[in-house]
Amino acid sequence: MGMARTSALGLTATAILISATVVGCGDKSPTASSGSASSSNSAAPSNPPASAAPPAPGAPADYSNLLIKPSDVDPNATADGPPSQNPSGITGVGQVFKNPDGKRTIIDTIAVFPDAATATQTAENMRDVVGKKVNGQQQPIDIGTNGFMVIGQGTDPANPMEISEAVFVVGRAMVDLESDCVIGNPTPADVLLDLARKQEAAVKAGLPAS
Repeated sequence: MGMARTSALGLTATAILISATVVGCGDKSPTASSGSASSSNSAAPSNPPASAAPPAPGAPADYSNLLIKPSDVDPNATADGPPSQNPSGITGVGQVFKNPDGKRTIIDTIAVFPDAATATQTAENMRDVVGKKVNGQQQPIDIGTNGFMVIGQGTDPANPMEISEAVFVVGRAMVDLESDCVIGNPTPADVLLDLARKQEAAVKAGLPAS
């Protein structure tokens, strides 16, 4: 796993872990958005995954089947190494995708929780986390539940970039889909949302109810 990939997934997963910890402390009561997705055929993942089989007793679950494929990102996109299981200690999976010229990186992180209420509140807490990372106005999205997106420049002066990010809940999973690009070339909203719908469909198809 390359240093850049480790850092990107680690930062995202750590942010999710912090948000989930706040939920565990009972900081807020769960609230759900009224929005729901209506995915079109074009937004379906290229290879809908089969539902994950329950892990053997004592074995960690493998949620790699929930991830979209490189071809869902772009015909020429590639996965930057294998999926990362339980990144930074969160239950779930993460994957980094890159386009051929290396100017766009997609960080796809799926956190799986015991119930939908925890996933929903974690997504709500992520609003503050993302707000500190991206200079931009958050907008609600009609994908999954409790979803929002933001497009703007990152706040880290040591690592200037354009960030397009979408966060939403599918059942008991929370998805954080982030596209990092060179300054002046952000990922457009329609591209990010199309990718988010594909990821929503993949989670719906592959995540067991419990």
